[in-house]
Amino acid sequence: MLGESAGTRGDATIEQIGRRRTFTSTLQLAVVLAVVQWPMRDAVHDAAGSALGCEVPARLSLLVDATFIMASVYAAFRAYKYVKFVDRQSWTKIAAIGSWLVFGAAALDVAEDIRLWTEFGPTSPCVDLSTGWLTWLMRAAGLAGAIVLAVCYFATSRFGQRKLYGVQLEPPVTFKRVKEEGRDAGRLVITCSGGGIRSASFCLGALQLLREKGLYDKASTVIGVSGGGYMAAAFHILRKSCTDPFSPGSPELARLRRQTRYLLQGGRAMFRAALSVLFGLVVNLLLIGITLRAIAWVLGWFLADQQVVVAGYTEIHVDLRPNGSWFFIGLSVGLLAISAAMFVVEKVWDRWARMPDVIRRVLTTIGNFTLWYGVPVAVLLLGVPGGLYLLGKLPGDSSLPSALLALVDPTKQGVASFSALVLVLIGLGKSVWNGLAVEGKAATGMRARLLAFARTKLAPWLASAIIVVSAIIVLLRWTGGYAIDSSYQSDWNVALILAAIAVAIKVLTDANRTSLHSFYRERLSRAFLVKRKDNGAAVALDYHLRLRFSDWATPPNGGPQLVIAGVANVDDADFVPTQRDCVPFVFDPDQIGIVGDRSLPDGGRRQTADYEREADVLTREVTVPAAMAISGAALSPLTGRVNARTRPVRLLLAVLNARLGVWLPNPYWNNRSGPAFPEVHGVVAKVRRYVGSVIDKPGPYRLLREAIGSPSMYDRRIYVTDGGHYENLGLVEALRREPAQVIVIDASNDVEDRFTALAEAIATARMDHGIRIDIDPSPMIRGPKQRADRAWTYGIATHPVKDGEQTPYKTEIFFVKAVLAGALDWDIEQYAVEHTDFPRRTTNDQFYDEWDFEAYRALGYALTQSLTDHHRVRDRLADL
Repeated sequence: MLGESAGTRGDATIEQIGRRRTFTSTLQLAVVLAVVQWPMRDAVHDAAGSALGCEVPARLSLLVDATFIMASVYAAFRAYKYVKFVDRQSWTKIAAIGSWLVFGAAALDVAEDIRLWTEFGPTSPCVDLSTGWLTWLMRAAGLAGAIVLAVCYFATSRFGQRKLYGVQLEPPVTFKRVKEEGRDAGRLVITCSGGGIRSASFCLGALQLLREKGLYDKASTVIGVSGGGYMAAAFHILRKSCTDPFSPGSPELARLRRQTRYLLQGGRAMFRAALSVLFGLVVNLLLIGITLRAIAWVLGWFLADQQVVVAGYTEIHVDLRPNGSWFFIGLSVGLLAISAAMFVVEKVWDRWARMPDVIRRVLTTIGNFTLWYGVPVAVLLLGVPGGLYLLGKLPGDSSLPSALLALVDPTKQGVASFSALVLVLIGLGKSVWNGLAVEGKAATGMRARLLAFARTKLAPWLASAIIVVSAIIVLLRWTGGYAIDSSYQSDWNVALILAAIAVAIKVLTDANRTSLHSFYRERLSRAFLVKRKDNGAAVALDYHLRLRFSDWATPPNGGPQLVIAGVANVDDADFVPTQRDCVPFVFDPDQIGIVGDRSLPDGGRRQTADYEREADVLTREVTVPAAMAISGAALSPLTGRVNARTRPVRLLLAVLNARLGVWLPNPYWNNRSGPAFPEVHGVVAKVRRYVGSVIDKPGPYRLLREAIGSPSMYDRRIYVTDGGHYENLGLVEALRREPAQVIVIDASNDVEDRFTALAEAIATARMDHGIRIDIDPSPMIRGPKQRADRAWTYGIATHPVKDGEQTPYKTEIFFVKAVLAGALDWDIEQYAVEHTDFPRRTTNDQFYDEWDFEAYRALGYALTQSLTDHHRVRDRLADL
């Protein structure tokens, strides 16, 4: 960064910067689409009198113009929303006039396009792309609306307000942290770590013991992370209707033992899982396909029009200097040349004088902007002709595999090639997943080391390379077809098909519905969330019930409230350290949203009930099952702090629909003193809210953000995934709440004797909150001994002294870990002999039988009992 941003200085809120960026990005898209139309309009003008040479560029221009109309409408709407957010009433009314002018111009533009479409054809005379007075009226309205919005945008900016009103605006946000006198102050908090079904089983035993000792009901909050959240939520929901949830011999415990393969429990679940994967995969491939086809259509025509690509007798001819002109090459590298010139100017200026920061920022902004657009322009205008040249020089299947070349052919070989490509990617995805699951474990033997290297190093990049190469081949084949085959260029039915596919995807689904989240959420709900009927039977809660977090996570009968920890994936250097790529996102019955260190401005949390209504008018997105699934979304293209492991396979996971994360509204947006989305009454208001909610769902382009990994804190939506991607124990979130005591139930799969999850929690608490944790895990180290001395330890967390306080606040930590320690029941001992990886079974294996489940449950019960039975621990917990 050249300096501190407005967000880090507090000169503008996250929402203000985000709305400005949303508007400018949409405006840039509209400008790009307008620029793309210029050569087409020039071609129509040059082809005056020739119907054959006029039809293709004219109608292609109208198709691009249709996309431009949508972009300009969105840009005008977002400009108005930005001005309205700044809350200058007079300028808001003027901006509304400007936006309506743009909307009117868009309607006139649609009418113009419809009229012009019928005037171009193979037998129609070539006319200008104008309809006389209608065109001039449209342009006048659009220009007037753009000028009005530009003036309003300037007037409501901080610079404009200083110039117009002569006032120095106060920073609208603060980074100060005040002591939160919440319900956890001076109380007991219990945390359940992540770890899939392994952690759920272990935490069940621990929670059973804590309930029997009266400590569960004594706690103010239970925090669940990932797999620990399964059982934390299950215990909490059942506790609302009975006082002894999951007690020994209870019907719900017997039922849970029948659900230990919760993801694929039975043939019906397997079938639905396969359909969920296939549905998302098909939608993803359709999105990629229509995008490549649209780019190929425009690019192919342009290369043919510039005579860069022409058809020969047996091969494609490519000439980057048609007729000896340097125009095409200059056009291709012009933006990159400007970017380089800005850098040179800055260096030369620095050589002779001191450059003001404002000048440096302007030069850097221009350089970055031209570089951002110059690279794709150069790749498309120079790389694609180069690729076509190579394909033209490689006839047959002697140099490139015929399977790749046939990907776009509507033949049996093309279908077979496409199917084979999908199967290869699925196979590589499975191999990569297995490799990620065992990464970090020592491989013994040459064969095992080679296999581990292939899975963790080669397969990820190979899969991404296959996807990229396949996309390039498809783009080149389609571009070549549009460049040399007139039947390609004039097949307007393709445009209708592409538009129909895009509309169908937008209307019928969204980025959350195409992911595996819905399937995952349903499976968790049916397996873990139960009720005990009056006749003694335990049955799953009806899935159609909306278990709103604001209602169902509240304390039942004086017991603890439920909190689920997730992460919001962001990569802003303004707010997160290098390679952390996430901030904590907490589901709390009172307030939900982003929490973290003092580098984050305030305003990241919202009233949960209001946030639920914003996320979905039917309140389905922020429920207890949804929070469980989001907190357990380990399989995602974006994975917070562990992105370094998954970055090579990000593209593969996105394409194959291996996506469990969810796009939720950014809680920094619409954060008002009162509810931003209150309950509505009346048929008209409810219909308006319903339609707005459906339209506002995350668009399919979010898939691109997952694939390339560029989420931002300023975005209107954030991608929320597994809480273990930030901190797997829930300890940091517990200490942030400043309780008197914390019981940590740890079933993490870190390497034996290393306690990595605990070490990361200690460092994170110190870095993010200034909390010093003094805890010694050495009694849990096995070392050369056959078994560790014990499975628990005790520590103290010292909070930083706050303003007005004399002494630091301290929190006691009681930490119990899933390790083999002491004398255990014989069934556990026997299970440990037969399963050498116990109790560190890989999280990749989520399919337990009754023996596996019981072994981990019994171990959690026994080890927690060893903790609470110790006289010092018993006395300390009794003092609360």
